Amino acid sequence: MEKMKLSVGQRVKEIRKQQKKTLQNLAEETGLSAAYLSNLERNVISPTLDQLQKVCFSLNINITDLLSQGKKRESPVVKKNERKLFFSEGDKVKYEMLCDGSYDIEGICITTQCGFNYERTSWGHEYDEIAIVTQGEMCVEMLGQKYYLGEGDSIYIKKNTLHTFKNIGDEPCVSYWFYKKK
Repeated sequence: MEKMKLSVGQRVKEIRKQQKKTLQNLAEETGLSAAYLSNLERNVISPTLDQLQKVCFSLNINITDLLSQGKKRESPVVKKNERKLFFSEGDKVKYEMLCDGSYDIEGICITTQCGFNYERTSWGHEYDEIAIVTQGEMCVEMLGQKYYLGEGDSIYIKKNTLHTFKNIGDEPCVSYWFYKKK
């Protein structure tokens, strides 16, 4: 598994400065302390996915924008063992980029272990997205309804729709999420 060469913290700082925001501005918008954000930018701490999402929302960017280094790969093919791991929580969940962030369409692969859930984090993005389950089972909750997905099932989520997901099966759940960048 290839690790990112450019750190998330460095990219947050770079994008924040491009937008002429101070740490205090970002702290007020995210609800995170300026000290915490300073530590994030200096790579002293590892943020949770929820914290990264707050920062991205405030900076009006996608998480994959933090990972893009602005360079296109020479090949349009990304082999499974070449994917960039951009978030993991122990062995419970793993998020991998399916491309390098320089294309108009982005994709991520999310692998969750049995019982894992992101019910505490409610996602609402500035873009429509579609998810496809290729292994296991998942429950996606949005707009007060629960949707149960198995292998081969997909779900379309409109932009700004808060949603959560969890693995409800007896095996790891692998899902692929795609969206068009702004």
